Amino acid sequence: MIDPSEAQLQTYFAADQSRPVIFVNCHRYYEKARYPEGFSEDNCPTDVSGHVAYHRYLEQVEARFMPQVGGRFLLAGPVGLVLIGDGHWDEIIIGEYPSRAEAMRLPTLPGYEDIVIHRHAGLAAALTLTLNQHDMYRLAVPDAWRERV
Repeated sequence: MIDPSEAQLQTYFAADQSRPVIFVNCHRYYEKARYPEGFSEDNCPTDVSGHVAYHRYLEQVEARFMPQVGGRFLLAGPVGLVLIGDGHWDEIIIGEYPSRAEAMRLPTLPGYEDIVIHRHAGLAAALTLTLNQHDMYRLAVPDAWRERV
């Protein structure tokens, strides 16, 4: 599963939408990207890894869409190993947004639908956790939203 269920979305939207939020994303990628048959885009070969496909999406999100909603990525990198618990994750991506509402506005922005194909082609599984910054005991990221509000 790579998208939230209806129940998960209802729970998300039931929370205070004005508060800053951090998303912790655990990703597992397809070994080979799964683009739809017939997909073609200039300078975009389809015979690539899922990681490469997903990062096509991620680069566009960071450059074009995160600035429009006031968000930013705090960390992105490979998982070395799962030391405690179950599951296999290839990468962790952590991002922050000035509000829950702005985080959910991102996929509604013009042009977003044009890049989401890369997300679907690359991402085999996801686990996304949201952290409410106002509940944090310590937030050691300089200039994090907790410091701004």
